[in-house]
Amino acid sequence: MGTDEKIKQNTPEEPPKLRYFEPEQVKLFRTDGGRARVTLAEERSLLAPRFIRVMPLNDPDKYISIREVPGDKEAGLLSNWQKLDRESRAILQEELERRYIYPVLLRILALKDVFGTYLCVFETDRGIREVTLRDIRDNIMYLGANRVLLTDAEGNRYDIPNMETLDYISRAHLARIF
Repeated sequence: MGTDEKIKQNTPEEPPKLRYFEPEQVKLFRTDGGRARVTLAEERSLLAPRFIRVMPLNDPDKYISIREVPGDKEAGLLSNWQKLDRESRAILQEELERRYIYPVLLRILALKDVFGTYLCVFETDRGIREVTLRDIRDNIMYLGANRVLLTDAEGNRYDIPNMETLDYISRAHLARIF
């Protein structure tokens, strides 16, 4: 094997180039079965797209990652998605709302420790939820001095915008698990 062949074998592939799409290049529609589809720059269509906010907590509407399922390969980033045509904007909004449901935790009504797993009853802005919290240290995200995002055992997230505004009992429950 020559030196050139050895160099080629050890040279890493170039990383894929990130592609940006403007709103006029993206068209979303629904199939007869109600599934979302997307056409990108009139070049390709994704039959099973997934839309992910790049910065879901800090700047949720700045960029939307458009991914192809299966494989979770990124097709590109969409900026200014609010400027999509009316139908596309409505479909994208529905898809994002389905993916990013963050009920706001108003109170912790009950908390029981069962061998390090916490069984909780939360009052949220979407009603009462029975929640299981496992590996609590791995499932808490601090988003500033008083804001916390909790993730339950099923992957649902609960937003506590300001822990100081919770009632005394809820804060006492939180102190047990943090």
